Amino acid sequence: MTDLFLPDYGLYLLRKGLRPETRLVFFELPVDHLTRPALRTVSITLSTEEQGQEYAISFDFTGPRIDDLLATFPEPACEELWQWLEDPTTVGEHLQLSPAATLHTVEATLGVMQRGL
Repeated sequence: MTDLFLPDYGLYLLRKGLRPETRLVFFELPVDHLTRPALRTVSITLSTEEQGQEYAISFDFTGPRIDDLLATFPEPACEELWQWLEDPTTVGEHLQLSPAATLHTVEATLGVMQRGL
């Protein structure tokens, strides 16, 4: 990861007038890392480009959506990921994955604005 902070894609879409509840569909998302921002939440962060500008885009997975995310990984990697997620001491950690997986279709909404450090 670089130290460069990209502008947020969700905020860009909101400024363009997209409603927060609009369903967006993304295809062929590479997953080479996971982040645990909170208990029962797993995130992937990628970049996307719109009109020549690069943006950061983050996808949060909770509840049964975590099952869908982890199902993209082969065994035994899937079992190791579940062990990592069930360990409360891993909250806040980032995990690099090799080999990477691909999420073929992800449906998302803009969600609610969150502020971090």
